[in-house]
Amino acid sequence: MKKLAFVINVFREDYFRSGGEKLFYELVSRSIQDGCTVDLYCTTYPGKKTILKPKLNRIVLLGHPKDFKYPEKIENFYEKVKNYTRTGNYDCIISENISPPLDVGILQGHSLLHYRKKSGPLYGLIKHKHINAQKKWLKTPYRKIIVPSKTLKNELMENFNISDEKFTVMHPGVDKPCHSGLDPESHETPYQVRGDKPPIFTFGLSAPSFEKKGGYEFLKALKILKDKNYIFRAKIIYPKHKKNLKLQYLLNKYGLRDKIEFLPYQEDMQGFYNSISCVVMPSYLETFGLVALEGMINKIPAIVSRRCGASEIIKDGENGFIYDDNLYKKMAMLAGNKVDYDKISQNAYTTALKHNWENFYGNFITYIS
Repeated sequence: MKKLAFVINVFREDYFRSGGEKLFYELVSRSIQDGCTVDLYCTTYPGKKTILKPKLNRIVLLGHPKDFKYPEKIENFYEKVKNYTRTGNYDCIISENISPPLDVGILQGHSLLHYRKKSGPLYGLIKHKHINAQKKWLKTPYRKIIVPSKTLKNELMENFNISDEKFTVMHPGVDKPCHSGLDPESHETPYQVRGDKPPIFTFGLSAPSFEKKGGYEFLKALKILKDKNYIFRAKIIYPKHKKNLKLQYLLNKYGLRDKIEFLPYQEDMQGFYNSISCVVMPSYLETFGLVALEGMINKIPAIVSRRCGASEIIKDGENGFIYDDNLYKKMAMLAGNKVDYDKISQNAYTTALKHNWENFYGNFITYIS
């Protein structure tokens, strides 16, 4: 069987802080189950759950998570990993995000050069060391590159002149809901399963980075719905909402305080999905957007911006909605009961079932062979 090395900043088995952490956990776990010999190189291994630890062939802890804020410290980390892996006789070394290339890269976030183009010259001045480091790293190509969407693939090809043949697109996987009370084969919505009367139509937004996640665009759409007398509510995951003075001003200006409930960080997102009718993803920079897929596996349709990689798995009006600059119109279709909600929800669920971790791992292990 294969001998694999995984290189990641922080490795967890639970309470994942990002879709990337979840993805690496699934690959490590399934590689071990598949009989592969797996070595792990990371800065830390936090969390209460450590089922995989005794099953790993080797764990090497290097540096500190905060080192990844500094290009020179990232280079030091990867130089140490190179020294450790040089005699490891690995079939494949898999690393995360844009970094000094080792072998196969799973790149999940936009490059800083892309952020500079979107954010302006001030961002470029602040991040110039990081931008120059990424340019330097990508001059030495990965053997293979895995990305979650064509959106990210096209960006990296354009900004770094990387050939198309280096890439493969693998949309991430998703878990079936475990605690919602849903029978995975059921055609009922979560509300029907719980036996509740259908609540006021509720839009959900996960926006820990409020502006980047399109929070202000979401507010404008909600204001239009309110002005047009639609009945709705909204839930927004945004722990720092009280400190955002611009947001507080707009809530008063738009008259939305009684329409929106702000939520703290959710360790378990299942309760959030159980309490909403639709996921909205108006992000300005989103290489995929796992929240959309997680909503879909809970039979909750998603409205996503065409900027988001998740739009690649959605057919507008069939299993969800895609918009360019008319977010409120898509939201009005749902809040105004102008579409067959149950049919779209079921189609969303059927689509999400195809994007599971078993299929993702199968595609991954075939690709790196």
